[in-house]
Amino acid sequence: FPSHDMQLREKDLIDNNDLFGALAHFRIARNFSGIREQDNKDELVAIINSVTFNKSLSSRDKYKELLDKFRRRYKKELVSATSKILWFVDSKQDFIIYDTLAVANLRKHKALADAEGSSKYFDFCDKWRELFAEHQHDINQAVARTKDFYQKSPHFDERLSVMDEQWFRMRVLDMYLWNS
Repeated sequence: FPSHDMQLREKDLIDNNDLFGALAHFRIARNFSGIREQDNKDELVAIINSVTFNKSLSSRDKYKELLDKFRRRYKKELVSATSKILWFVDSKQDFIIYDTLAVANLRKHKALADAEGSSKYFDFCDKWRELFAEHQHDINQAVARTKDFYQKSPHFDERLSVMDEQWFRMRVLDMYLWNS
């Protein structure tokens, strides 16, 4: 289950729309060479915006397009970074965070295809969503109990309303996968 500090850190990054803070938080900044330099930051933002602002693209197409643009610019297959960036800047419900630990532990529950690039990501998402659906009732109960606990504590913080959001519940499964 996500720690309270991690919940608040992610909520602060989201509320402040802090892309570069999120890149550090999700440990993906290292994938983008020279990211400390303003020109490189501007270029990265332009690449991301060229995809996320394109309303004619479906979520699936946004993922493919951004992955391809990153591949051309950075000469790397940034499957994980692409998912995390789109999760952060575009849709927390449409994009599942892909990382090595989640993949390894999801394999304990679901068979994953031996695929590359966007196919690898989409297969992961399909299996992740299956597992989420199978455990959604338990996740909802765990979130409700946790929220109830914090509301009764002397340090109640109204920012706990984040626990009512679907993307937060989805993150609970991520935390489970990372810690299983």
